Amino acid sequence: MTGAAFSRERVDDVLTSTKLPESVRIFPRRHLKTPLGVTSGDSRFCAKADGFTLLYASGDFATAFVETIVRDRFMREDRREVLLKEVTERAWALIATSSRAKLNLLDLRKDGCVRLGAPTDTVRARNHAAGRKFGRAIHSGHEDIDGLLFSSRLTGGDVCAIFDRAIAKLKATRTGMLPDHPDLARMLSTYDIKLIAT
Repeated sequence: MTGAAFSRERVDDVLTSTKLPESVRIFPRRHLKTPLGVTSGDSRFCAKADGFTLLYASGDFATAFVETIVRDRFMREDRREVLLKEVTERAWALIATSSRAKLNLLDLRKDGCVRLGAPTDTVRARNHAAGRKFGRAIHSGHEDIDGLLFSSRLTGGDVCAIFDRAIAKLKATRTGMLPDHPDLARMLSTYDIKLIAT
């Protein structure tokens, strides 16, 4: 798959120019003073060696928490436990677009992949190979695209993946330590998650 595999006509069919509503980002607490910072690493839409990075944020706290911390750990498990340190070692930020900025996002929700001609594994597979291949193709083949909008395969909530080249369009409106987030207790109750010391 290359950038050429996605014609501009197909890209434009799922491209939206929009302001990012306040979205939640969860990240290591050591980066609390730089809540928009990104470092190279493996994720759904890029690999550490790809030469670009992404900032992920979700429109709701529960999706951000499940995508960042829970993942698939509860599959076929009766006990739903998360180590307390996985929470205490993290912070959160509310991310939005700057006042005059808009983001050019590929909308991969619902039938977005079908309309674009991308494999549905791009956004729905546990294995991230298809998503990383797609991310490389879009990043290199369509330089005006700021990121991707997709549905979490874990909760169905909206998630934005913003290419590092567009982070200047963002601002952090609030930050805090993850244990102090006002929605944490409700989210833990909803998913019957217990925090354990060891």
